[in-house]
Amino acid sequence: MRLIVSAILTIAFVLLQTTFLHNIAFRGVIPDLSLIAVIFIANRNGTIAGQTVGFAGGLVEDFLSLSPLGFHALLKTLVGFLAGTSFGVIFIGSLFMPMLMAGAATVFKNILAAFIMALTSDSAAGGLFSLRTLIEIVYNMVLAPFVFALLGFVKIIVPKVRE
Repeated sequence: MRLIVSAILTIAFVLLQTTFLHNIAFRGVIPDLSLIAVIFIANRNGTIAGQTVGFAGGLVEDFLSLSPLGFHALLKTLVGFLAGTSFGVIFIGSLFMPMLMAGAATVFKNILAAFIMALTSDSAAGGLFSLRTLIEIVYNMVLAPFVFALLGFVKIIVPKVRE
């Protein structure tokens, strides 16, 4: 049940970012709220949950965007796995760690995307060190504490601690 609710919440963030957030885009860049949700869920539930939720959210994002089918699913699955390795190791506080994890995940996602684009297209992936990437990193870092706090209120996605 926890995994289903987590996937639904991540898909809701994908729908939010692909429909409404384009109105507040700065230089055409919107925050990746589903990535932040995947990080939170993976950190609280482990690698399997991170991969599953990342794949579900990424697949929906693929259907709603012009990217090749599986592109975002692969990116979010790998980010979910990587963030899931922090389960039980890194305690997410209220400000610094969500920002750090969101920034690192955004950088990882963009490096991986540039690598995949370089492998699959004729043109070089020159967008890795661009102003757009920097804006996305800042967006995600600023919004991460708020998204983490919002998701922290949904008790069903956070496992109960055994005493």
